[in-house]
Amino acid sequence: MSGNSSTATAPALAIHGGAWAIPDDAVEDHLDAMRRALAVGKALLSQGRGALEVVVAVVRTLEDHPALDAGVGAVLNRAGEVQLDAGVMDGSSGDYGAVAGARRILHPIEAARAVLEQGGRQVSLIVADGADRWAQAHGLEMVDPSFFVVPREQARFEKLREAARFHTSEVFKDDRPRGTVGCAALDAQGRIASGTSTGGTPYSEPGRVGDSPLPGCGFWANAAAGASATGWGEAIARVLMSAHAVEGVEQGLSVQAAAERAVARLGERVKDPSGAPAGGGVILVDRLGEVGLAFNTPRMARAAWSPRRGESVDCD
Repeated sequence: MSGNSSTATAPALAIHGGAWAIPDDAVEDHLDAMRRALAVGKALLSQGRGALEVVVAVVRTLEDHPALDAGVGAVLNRAGEVQLDAGVMDGSSGDYGAVAGARRILHPIEAARAVLEQGGRQVSLIVADGADRWAQAHGLEMVDPSFFVVPREQARFEKLREAARFHTSEVFKDDRPRGTVGCAALDAQGRIASGTSTGGTPYSEPGRVGDSPLPGCGFWANAAAGASATGWGEAIARVLMSAHAVEGVEQGLSVQAAAERAVARLGERVKDPSGAPAGGGVILVDRLGEVGLAFNTPRMARAAWSPRRGESVDCD
């Protein structure tokens, strides 16, 4: 079934800002990020703008918010450096674009869209220095890597580096940010898109790539639904969580049931180093304008909107 106006009842939008043990004193900042991104997405969808444009604009807004682990506010790896990943997918065409390990691209989600639109099908994922060079050559705005570093993450890096000297397991505690951001949208013409952006996980190996820029893992979209995942990237990649969530809708599940099944499968199939279920969350939008949101972590920052059901913003 192809996406077209006959299959869409109303536009819809779902957003997330990370699924992890978000501290009490960070909740309001996460909610602020969700409100800002939701306002951008609502306005564009209400103007009749396309799903791909909306997803990129929403994620770009989240990349600019210093409370989140994407763009400004991204975590630092073991070398004390920022590494930025992003991916976006057009559900109508099945095309996607992604970048990974970028350090100088102001808005990685814009680079992902540029790869999708300008790379053709000869290139869909560009990494590291190659991603930075490609983005600069295609006119995207570039900044010094220090632009993305905020005091909170510099302090987190110093703490983890010191802890690692004495007790390596401290580095793998599950209370560290899993702060990927993402969006899924259905526009008034029935087109669906989804996208995801992240700064990775704190104190990770330099060059590490998680799920966020990998299609089917951190994001997936087709004519039936669009999804964006967040949480422990290596676990999400092992179960292709975004593609599995969308597949649930194709199999006839409600969008909420599909989201819940995908999260349950993540926890059942993958365990963390302590033996606990892998943590994560997923957002979904289907072609009927329904929204699904599910997570198994203490909190997930999230927001949703459709003209039929109104809007919601939450972090618990």
